[in-house]
Amino acid sequence: MASDLAAAKAKYAGRPRESLKILYDHELKNAPGKSIVGMELSYEPNGWSPPHRHAGATAVAYVLEGKFLSGMNGNPAQVYKAGEKFVELPGCHHTVSDNNSSTESMKAIVVVVVDTAVLKTEKGYAALVEIDEEWAEHA
Repeated sequence: MASDLAAAKAKYAGRPRESLKILYDHELKNAPGKSIVGMELSYEPNGWSPPHRHAGATAVAYVLEGKFLSGMNGNPAQVYKAGEKFVELPGCHHTVSDNNSSTESMKAIVVVVVDTAVLKTEKGYAALVEIDEEWAEHA
């Protein structure tokens, strides 16, 4: 198992990480204690994110351009193209999150519905992406 993790980390060494831009954040009056946050997710060619979770949130990703390679809960990864979407349910483990191209950028809009209290912690928006402990050096 440790050698599998070392091989996975070697695969990602030196590759560019994701870029996240907050587009909006609104507390939901019809769902007290919840907020909706919209983000723009961008990957340079060959970009990636370490395995992570989204603070108990429901997340919907809509691909704007490029190809998004996404795998959840240890299931085989799928490629999502521009105009396609996928949903991550609360507690989902996003095990693969990569740009599926080494030559083109990927961009997606990600909308999360999360407990407002998560956003009001010291971590703020950074709490929305909980990197797996064994990948912490990539955070």
